[in-house]
Amino acid sequence: MTGSAMRWWRDYTLTRPVGSPTLTWEQFSQLFLEKFLPITLRKEFRKHFERLQQGSMTVTQYESRFVDLDCHALLLLPTEGERVRRFIEGLTHPIRLQMAKETGSEISFQAATNIVGRIKTVLAQERGRDFGVGPSGVP
Repeated sequence: MTGSAMRWWRDYTLTRPVGSPTLTWEQFSQLFLEKFLPITLRKEFRKHFERLQQGSMTVTQYESRFVDLDCHALLLLPTEGERVRRFIEGLTHPIRLQMAKETGSEISFQAATNIVGRIKTVLAQERGRDFGVGPSGVP
C-alpha cells in the first residue's frame, strides 16, 4: 500500500487495542472497501457484473472485464463453482454450448478460461473453413 491507504492502515493499527486478534483477509478487505470504495459505487459495480455478457467482446476482453468486476460481487458468488457458472452464463451462445459439452461438474475458473480459449480457437478455424479461408487467412 502507498499514500493515503498506507496512512489509513498505519492509523488503524496504531489505534487498535494491544493484544487484538490479527485481522483475517476478509475483515481487512471489508474495512478497506468501506474506507476507499463507497457502498454506492460497490452497488454500481455489482449491478454491472450481474448484467455482464460477452456480447461483441472477445473472450479475452470478456474474461478481463469479468475479473475486474467479480471482486465486487463476493456475496453473489461466494464459491469458485458459482464464479465459474456465472462466467459461463455470460459467454456467447456458441461458446456456452461447447462449454456444456466440455465441462464436468466442478472445475476451476482457470480451467474454464483455458477451455474457453480452446473453443474460441476451434470456432475461429471452423469459421475460416466456412468461408473457404485457410489457416493463414488466405483462400
